[in-house]
Amino acid sequence: MGFKSQAFFATKLRRFRFWWRLTLVYIKHYRLHVLVSAAILSVLFYFIFKIYPTITQTNTLNIGFVGNYTIKTLPSEALKLATKTLINVDETGKPTPSLASHWTISPDGKTYVVFLKDNLKWHDNTTVSAKDISIAITDVEINALNNKAIEFKLPNPISSFLQALDTPVFKSNSFYGTNTYRIVGIDTVDAYVKKISLLPSLGSLPKVNIKFYPSQDQALLAFKIGDIKVGSFTQAQEVENWPNITVDKKIDDTQIVTVFFNNSDNLLSSKELRQALIYSVNRGELDGQIAHGPIAHTNWTYSNTVKKYEYNTGRAKELISKSNYNGQDLILSYIPSLKSVAEKIKSDWSAVGIKVQLVEANQLPKGYQAFLTVNKLSPDPDQYSLWHSSQTKTNITFYKNVKIDKLLEDARATQDEKQRQDFYADFQRFLVEDAPVSFLYFPYKYELAYKNVKNLLNKLPKD
Repeated sequence: MGFKSQAFFATKLRRFRFWWRLTLVYIKHYRLHVLVSAAILSVLFYFIFKIYPTITQTNTLNIGFVGNYTIKTLPSEALKLATKTLINVDETGKPTPSLASHWTISPDGKTYVVFLKDNLKWHDNTTVSAKDISIAITDVEINALNNKAIEFKLPNPISSFLQALDTPVFKSNSFYGTNTYRIVGIDTVDAYVKKISLLPSLGSLPKVNIKFYPSQDQALLAFKIGDIKVGSFTQAQEVENWPNITVDKKIDDTQIVTVFFNNSDNLLSSKELRQALIYSVNRGELDGQIAHGPIAHTNWTYSNTVKKYEYNTGRAKELISKSNYNGQDLILSYIPSLKSVAEKIKSDWSAVGIKVQLVEANQLPKGYQAFLTVNKLSPDPDQYSLWHSSQTKTNITFYKNVKIDKLLEDARATQDEKQRQDFYADFQRFLVEDAPVSFLYFPYKYELAYKNVKNLLNKLPKD
């Protein structure tokens, strides 16, 4: 390296040292100003990239749902903006037309033919054809007879089959639906859907994001911080008095809070003891509408002739004295969200002389005695899987009753509504008398929405 090059680098080094020392002196002298400026810039960047996009979504509606769903198991309610179903089930549990105009049922009850309405279009503007519709139902043979008719062949007659067609319909190998909104994105984590992004066909309608949360607590937290603006919750006491939200409180007749008894257990095989346990719970103090049987009062087959088991500690003690109870502990398992209900039941059972141990469980424990959980109801009154003695995997109470078996078999085999109604009236009466479970209450459902999105919510299509 020459002399001139050495001199050049020496000059550059001196200048660098000068400016470096000057910078350090400046920072030392104005360090408070520098720190404040850095903090302001950090907050500004966070606001620009995190908060601003959220608060400026004036035409976007974020709706929350609870549950872990894959793409194949998404509920109809979450997809109703994007597409319709072949058959709808009304609030009484009866099938009504949707994409279907009508249907026929063979005399033996094994063949259903569903006919499509005219002038139906997919989101890609092609005509809806029966050949485009893909529906998977176990043990059912499905054929498109032509562009307007789909045939379903069942191995055995099942009068509740039409309810199975209340499922979202999309064009094969796509997410092209038939309703006002189109799916433009699905975000998943480990195969579970976390968000569905929807765009409307009309510019006057808001964009919609459907977001999914594993639990009620997580969904409610998301609502509190504004990540979702609309949601349905089983518990909302923490926020129901907030001035900036609206609350629509109603009875959820799609599920019953229930204590299932293990009828094969040495202790709970006693009908007298099971009835005593039902009599001893003051259900009027629980957060919902008292349930007297396995079918909701809004269902078309509901019967009011069942035994009511009004709160009666005297009758409970009388039945206990006739049972095989001799002071041993009864283990009541419960799902975490029903802890307070379990504690109430323990208190009521203890008051009539039953010793109780509480055990929290996320699912049905093996060899359980009593299990407090939420029993989800099908819109159709058919409860064959839950109570028929042949259903060893789903009849979790191990309940066996030849009379109940026959009623369930006859009710699902006939298409005559009056006969079905009579069969299910007898089913309810005999089942409740046998007391294989304690039906507690239909819980409240809280529909929450921020007031500042009510105008967007009101724009959404209602069908």
